[in-house]
Amino acid sequence: MKSMLAYAMMLVMAEGGNMSYSKLTDEEKERLKAIAEKRRIDQLKQRGVNEYFYGDNVVYARNKKNADRKARNKGYL
Repeated sequence: MKSMLAYAMMLVMAEGGNMSYSKLTDEEKERLKAIAEKRRIDQLKQRGVNEYFYGDNVVYARNKKNADRKARNKGYL
């Protein structure tokens, strides 16, 4: 979180204060999305959610039964 905020503040300072998401380059947008996704996954893991792998796909659930149900609904099984 802190690194994402620091990065965003540096971008704002570089732009002179008028910063919008649309002015970011594609590379910067992808980096911010990756940071947000990693933060979301870390928050899930803190709440006791586990990762279950179905081939190349990942499902986050509290137990194997729920993971199987979610994978079936998403078409991974």
